[in-house]
Amino acid sequence: MTVQIKILSEVELREPLLLAAWPGMGHVALKAFVFLHEALRAHNLAFVEEPEFFRIPGIAIQDGLVQSTLLPKSGFYYLKRNEDGNDLLFFVGDQQPVGGKEYHLASALLNFARSLGVKRVITAAAMPTAINHYQPSRVWLTATHEDILSDLSAYCDKVLREGQISGMNGLLLGVAKQLGMEGFCLLGEIPFYTTEIENPKASMSVARVLGKILSLQLDLRELEELAEETEKEIDNYLLELQQREQEEDKQTEDQEGPITVH
Repeated sequence: MTVQIKILSEVELREPLLLAAWPGMGHVALKAFVFLHEALRAHNLAFVEEPEFFRIPGIAIQDGLVQSTLLPKSGFYYLKRNEDGNDLLFFVGDQQPVGGKEYHLASALLNFARSLGVKRVITAAAMPTAINHYQPSRVWLTATHEDILSDLSAYCDKVLREGQISGMNGLLLGVAKQLGMEGFCLLGEIPFYTTEIENPKASMSVARVLGKILSLQLDLRELEELAEETEKEIDNYLLELQQREQEEDKQTEDQEGPITVH
């Protein structure tokens, strides 16, 4: 099983860092890293298009006609910086790979990144906690090595000492450590009840912390506006959920009928 990485341009990077993200809870990682590579105007470098690594759920129909099947695409992007910071290599995946192929894909991506000089890997993820959707999203930190925790813990609110990070956003760091690379993951807090809802507030918190760590000049107003809109959408969602539950309770009471005492 070979992962085909199609290179679009040749480039030499100076001590590059790999920032990689896939969809996950709240789309925290994906939203943050897509925002970053677009805001920083990173350039296309390579893409991965492997049908056997992804599940194609169905087809699209438009105006009565079946559309061509669109395969999920995963791409590398690069940003060359001045002497004040490392060059950046982004990897953004449209979709998590099918079960059983995650490790193979992670190894191939990391080996490609290592061929470009990458030694440190950065990922992000969601951290579901008991906060509500109006509270600030704190950023938690975990890393492959203790010295990285010591260096970066001042930028974050808490260190995740025990737990799991599911999917490729977690696995990539484990495979990186196995390959002799180092790295860390920033986890943005989201409420337990919003794991299936996009959370730009958590993505913004992750992007802000990463901007400080990497000395990036970022304008986060786009994410801030999205976060405000999402708060309202969650309010409406919770209100509709409450009304639905009340209607279901009323229907249940009506079906039970009057109580007869003998």
